[in-house]
Amino acid sequence: MVSVRRGFASFSVDDVGAARQFYSDVLGLRVTDAADSLILHLPGGTTVFVYPKEDHTAATFTVFHLAVDDVDAVVDELAAQGVEPLRYDAFDHDDKGVVRGFMEGGDGAWFADPAGNVIGFMDGEGARLFEEATSA
Repeated sequence: MVSVRRGFASFSVDDVGAARQFYSDVLGLRVTDAADSLILHLPGGTTVFVYPKEDHTAATFTVFHLAVDDVDAVVDELAAQGVEPLRYDAFDHDDKGVVRGFMEGGDGAWFADPAGNVIGFMDGEGARLFEEATSA
């Protein structure tokens, strides 16, 4: 059996400086430098490695979700900073771009970072259940 000491998620960006500004200044996450890359420190202890890639192509899926207290407040705060939510044909979005009743009854919204990678936000029961399931 493989003996794993620690795991982390990773994804690429085409501009590390723009990624640093977005994740640190816009989303308010703690970000540290790692050579020519970044480490995102998510609440709860999860880390995400963000690395530059010249031929970067944005993921066609959500690279990670963030559980928040109020998706509407996040949408309003990000809109005030010029960041608009993404809309998907598969979901019914309200005028703000929020999907109501997403993930076990909570609300959800998605945004792209400067490299086009998608970050999801969720609240309500779905966020609580996710936190419960991942805190073990």
